[in-house]
This record gives sequence, structure tokens and C-alpha cells, in this order.
Amino acid sequence: MDFFKHQAAARGQTRGLLWLFVLAFVAVIAAMDAALFSMFWMLETGEPFVSPVEYAAYRPGIALVCTAVLVSVLGLASLYKTLELRGGGGVAARALGGVRIERDTKDLKRKRLHNVVEEMAIASGVPMPEIYVLEQEAAINAFAAGLTPANAAVAVTQGALDRLNREQLQGVIAHEFSHILNGDMRLNVQLMGWLFGLFVIFAIGRLILRLAPETRRGAVPLLIAASIVVAAGYIGMFVGRLLQAAVSRQRERLADASAVQFTRDTHGLKDALLKIAGLPAGSKLVTPQAEQVAHMLFSSGVKRLFSTHPSLLERIQALDPQFREANFSRLATEAIQVVPSFDDEASGNAIVSQLAPNTPEQISAQVGNPETVHIQEAYAMRLAIPENLREFVESTGQARALVLALLMSRNETVRQHQLTMLTHTPLATDMDAIQQALPLTRKLTPMLRLPTLLQLFPALRRSSKFERQQLMRVVNDLINADANIDVFEFCLARLLSMLLRDDLESRPPHGKLTLEDASNDLFVLFATLARFGANGDRDARMAYEVGMQTVLPMRRPAYDTVEDWPQRLGKALARLETLHPFAKKAVIEGLVRTIAHDELLNVNEAELLRAVCALLHCPLPPLLPSLGDDLTSSEAQRA
Repeated sequence: MDFFKHQAAARGQTRGLLWLFVLAFVAVIAAMDAALFSMFWMLETGEPFVSPVEYAAYRPGIALVCTAVLVSVLGLASLYKTLELRGGGGVAARALGGVRIERDTKDLKRKRLHNVVEEMAIASGVPMPEIYVLEQEAAINAFAAGLTPANAAVAVTQGALDRLNREQLQGVIAHEFSHILNGDMRLNVQLMGWLFGLFVIFAIGRLILRLAPETRRGAVPLLIAASIVVAAGYIGMFVGRLLQAAVSRQRERLADASAVQFTRDTHGLKDALLKIAGLPAGSKLVTPQAEQVAHMLFSSGVKRLFSTHPSLLERIQALDPQFREANFSRLATEAIQVVPSFDDEASGNAIVSQLAPNTPEQISAQVGNPETVHIQEAYAMRLAIPENLREFVESTGQARALVLALLMSRNETVRQHQLTMLTHTPLATDMDAIQQALPLTRKLTPMLRLPTLLQLFPALRRSSKFERQQLMRVVNDLINADANIDVFEFCLARLLSMLLRDDLESRPPHGKLTLEDASNDLFVLFATLARFGANGDRDARMAYEVGMQTVLPMRRPAYDTVEDWPQRLGKALARLETLHPFAKKAVIEGLVRTIAHDELLNVNEAELLRAVCALLHCPLPPLLPSLGDDLTSSEAQRA
């Protein structure tokens, strides 16, 4: 899967769908105008019908008001639903009766689900999503929702927890993470908002039909108009769901293919689909809200004239071309007779020998596309994070304390100054938790620091906007306590700010900025990276030229040392965030070439690369030691 190609295609597809929905809105409004104008005409003249154009010429004021009201109802209904869903994927999960899973759950099935999701998040390089279980659903199903990875949630039915083993559950979760990584969630939420506007029109007409008494004088025109409104709303919903189903089927095929790429194994996903086929409940949800999220589900959750998913047989044959339709019923029956055990938990990610990608093109291709080796590395990283440290992800206060503890200097004098500063801030109440976290963060290896930060977001996203602003002010104060910002401090502050912002604002992840228009910003980025990865000015200049040759081969700014790099790099990254997806691909390839110039990868380079990719909304899996094994830390600077 080409992440950048998929992102560019998603942008075009979203624009195309928006225009199609606008046309559907216009058609519905025209039909309703015709109904309302005819009703008014009948009440005024007794004649049964008038064309909308004639009535608009006859009563322009009334025609304008009616059209404006209809447009407002459609627009406001769609806007209301879209704004409601901006609260994050948890909104959709809770609407279906989802119960959030905390990491300290004692239920073994939920614990396994949490582990699988955590590993997939680490492997993907995205923040840990919230996890929900639909306790009342015996069918096997799941979905991912949210406008951005920063406010995503993954929901799984109780039937999936009861019926699937770790390998099968991993296949399903990998499928859902594909939707998170490829931007499918954003389009799914937009589709829900647009369809809701059409549904409101249908509901209004139906309500009028129920309430209007047939015997009252003047009710006949009203009933006729209401009937036309119902018909127009129904036709609009029909067209909207037809478009929704067509898009959903295509993206479900891509998500299946991505899941196989993630796990390098078709068996887990195929067996999960076979269990759905053999289970009486299948994948059908009982909640009346299922229709709203039908296009987001792992497998078809409601009966529809136009299916939102390819058939189970088609999906299985895509995974296993040798699969025979004649064996479908027998294998589906056999699949549900296998009861999952928990013996596979320890061995579910046995390490196999694989080579890490070692060219810029190969590493760039990993963006948004984690592979088996990354999931295996994520499994090892999850186990490497101290268990006591994990206790700090359970509440907002503890998560906030861990963020601040990560920023505490190893230099005793600087650290005492930082702690004194904290006592004069609104976060002084977190001092005990910070002191408890300090010994644990000191033992944390450098390559685990940013992955640990990303695990805190289920708790941090539950804080208010004011609390987030307070946290960022304190973070910036701690970073500047010694008048020296190092790479890790910069990366943590920028990532934290971006993710907390994305959770609230849900801005589009890409723009139209070209590489040529961003030449000055690229200079700042590449010169900074070259400086922290090279031994001396000469090596930095050579590393800079090698990387910039990829993004600006014809004409580029000359290398120079970037003074005041944290401020300038922060501004540059904010602008580079609006690059076109294909431009971002070139930038990442160039950054890897700069790093690979000396065939060594140090911690500064690794953290900067992963942070830059995250800030550009191009999540990069864990960096494996393929460019060299010199993972030297910047702790000397922090001391």
C-alpha cells in the first residue's frame, strides 16, 4: 500500500463525494420546494399544481424564505452531526453502547484486546486510541472512528472477544488500524454528517404525516406536501447510502489488504471471516444505531439493499485465491467450533528473522504501512516499558505527571529548579505523582520515550481545553528552565501540542503547498537534522546536500548553521504540515538520506525523524537499527 498515493486519492475522493452530496441536497431541496409551493398555491387559489419557477415569480419573498429554511435545515443538521462526532471516536462507540476498557482491566479477554491494540499503535507510530467493547453484541464485528488518529477509538463486540483468538483478533485490529492510518475515518465521519441532513428531511416529512389530522380543513394539501417531502428525503437517503456503500466496499478491500501486509499472515483475518460466516449471529448488530455506522464496521452489520462490504466469500478468496466456494459452509461451521484459549498470548508474536528496510525509499514506504517486523518490535517494546510506568496511563492526572517527569533533567541543580517552578503552577497538585514517576522515567531507554508518550493519549484527551493549555504552558516552562532546549524536549513539546490540538480541531492532514514554495522551511529542517547527526560542520554540510538533492534537485538554499533552531524549526514544521502528500513523501526520503549519509543512526536523529513524520501526519513505524547501531543519546546535553 502506498500511503501517500492513498492520501492523495482520498482527498480527491472526498471532494468528488462532496459534490455528489451537494447535487443530492439540491435535488431534495428542489423537490421540497415544488411540494411546498404547490401546497401554498392550492391553499391560495384552489388549483392543484404550479411550477416552482411560476410560484417564485408570483411570490418571490415566500419562495426565497422557504428555500432558505430548507437549505438551513439540511446544512445545520449535517453540521450538527459532524460537530457532534468531532468529539472523537468515543462518541460513536458510546452511542452504540460501548464501554471503555482501561489498561488495568482484570478480564483476560479485554486485557488481550488492549495488548493487541497497544502493539498495533506502537508499530504504526500513532497515539494509542481509546478502546471500547460493545457488551450487548454477540456478533463478531469491530470499527474504528474519529476524525484524526489523535481522537480515534477502536470498538470491538463482545462476540469478537469471546470467539476470536489472538491471531484472529490481531487481523481484525490491523484491518481497523488501516482505516486510522489511511484517513478512512475522516471520510466516514463526513459521510455520517451528510447523510444525517438527508435523514432529517425524511424524518420531518414523516412527523408531519403522523401529526396532521386528515379531517381538518386544509389538511389535504399539507398531507400531499408532507408525502412529497418524505419521498424526496427517502430518495436522497437512498442515493446517499448508495454512494456510501460504493466507497465503503472499495475501502474495505484496501483495509483487508493492508491488514495482511501488517501481519504478513492471511490466516488470522481469513479465520475471523470464516467464524462470522459460521456464527448464527454473524456480524449483525442488534443496536438500532447500527445503521449510522454501517459503513465503518469490519463486516456488514445491517441488512441493506446496497451492501457496505464485499461478501464474506469474496473477501476470503481475495486473501486466499486457492479457497474453494464448495468448502465455504463446512469450514465456516468448523471455525466456530474452535474455542480460543489464552495460551497463545505469550507466543502470539514469536520473533522471526527479517531484515529491516535500509534504503530511503524502503523506509519512506513504511509510512502508514507497518509490517510484521514492526509489530514484532512493538510487542517487544510493550514488554520493555516498565509495568509500574504503565500505571500512569490510567488517569488524566497521572498521565500529565508522567509527561512532566519525562522532562525532568538529570542534572540535580536544574531538576531542583524545575521542581521549584512546578510548585508555583496550577499543576503543583501533581507533585507526588511526578516524584513517583521520576525513578521510572530515568530507567526508560531513549528509544522508548516517544512511544511511551503516545500511550498517554487515552487519558490526556479526557482533559479540558483549559487543562491542556495549562499543561502546555508548564511543559514550555520546564523545557526553558536551563535555557537549553535539546532534541527530545523539542520533539515532546511539539508532538504533545500537535496531538492535543488535532484532538480538538480535527484539521485536514494535508494541503497543497509545493516543495519549491517551502524551500526556506526545508532548509531549516534539513540543516537542523544534519547538525544533530553529523560530527562537525563539514559532515553536516555533506549530509544536508545529500538530503536536499532529493527534494530540491535544481536549486536550493546553501547550507548554514541554523541559529535559534527550536523556534525556527517549529515555525517551519507548521508550514510544512500543509505540503501535498507526494511532496511529503519526497521530504521523508530526503531526511532518511541525510541521516544515512554517515551510515549511523543516533537517538537525536531517530527522535527527530519520527517526530517530524508525526507532525507531518505521516506516521512512521519504530526505527530499527538498519542504518547503523550507534544509538547514542543526548543525555549528556540534558545533564
